[in-house]
Amino acid sequence: MTMVSLETRSLLLRPFAPSDVEPMLGMSQEDCARKWLPSQVYRDEAHAASAVDWLIRQFDLQMTPKTNAFVFGVEDKATARLIGHVGLSPLFDGVEVGFGIATSEQGRGYAAEAVSRACAWGFERFSLSAILGVTDEENVASQRVLRRCGFRRKEEKMMRLQGVERSAIIFELTEKNAQQTGCTERRDRAAVDNRTSLARRR
Repeated sequence: MTMVSLETRSLLLRPFAPSDVEPMLGMSQEDCARKWLPSQVYRDEAHAASAVDWLIRQFDLQMTPKTNAFVFGVEDKATARLIGHVGLSPLFDGVEVGFGIATSEQGRGYAAEAVSRACAWGFERFSLSAILGVTDEENVASQRVLRRCGFRRKEEKMMRLQGVERSAIIFELTEKNAQQTGCTERRDRAAVDNRTSLARRR
């Protein structure tokens, strides 16, 4: 299966692999994940393994993020450690970017770096006209990341968010805005090969 990995200055964004189960379980148990991503908190290793397997199977380059979730593991290039996730997935009639970074790695700009690169890939690969970002109205940190990446506030509405009906703020990034903020600059190399996502690194 053809796989794709995306590089930034500090990060490698690559599809998930079975070896990611343990770090994914650990990150899901952090307070930040429990507060903002409760649907992604895993009970145990088996639960995390099921989620990782689903993410692997969803990453089908013959499809689009309007039908499938394309979620990358976020890896620190300096240490080769998995430190989070970022991806594009269906929302309403469009596409949403979602992301999460381990608590120990927050505050270093990694979330914005990963979101910008994933969105640039979405515009380039799938010719998307816009990408949405949805946050709880109280999740100021995530809103700051989206604004830094060029997203603009579109609307506020009650919606089912992480399994709970709550007030959410919807942001939107158009390709034009992405270009103006440098989101689609091609200074970060995209590498495509026919090997499994970790074969060359482990």
